[in-house]
Amino acid sequence: MATSFKIRAVAELREAKKAQRELEATTHAAKMAAKHAKQTATAQKIAAKMAKTEKSVEPVVLEETVEEVVKPKAKPKTKAKAKAKPAAKKRGRPAKIKK
Repeated sequence: MATSFKIRAVAELREAKKAQRELEATTHAAKMAAKHAKQTATAQKIAAKMAKTEKSVEPVVLEETVEEVVKPKAKPKTKAKAKAKPAAKKRGRPAKIKK
């Protein structure tokens, strides 16, 4: 059974949550706009630096000679045959001898 004060409390809660969501949305939009502005400023600085370095430095082509060093293949080592291990002695009580 719903009473009038419960209905009123639920309505007030809904309005408070709606106002809170709107506030969060506006703060999020402001943060994203600030982040976007910062990223564009950084991109412009990087572009300016790249243009400056491209003007001042002539491209230098380096010709690298790659010499392939061929190592002689080592003969595979043969492994010595492993000696057979003696059987381990059984521990514990000796078995009963049947007559």
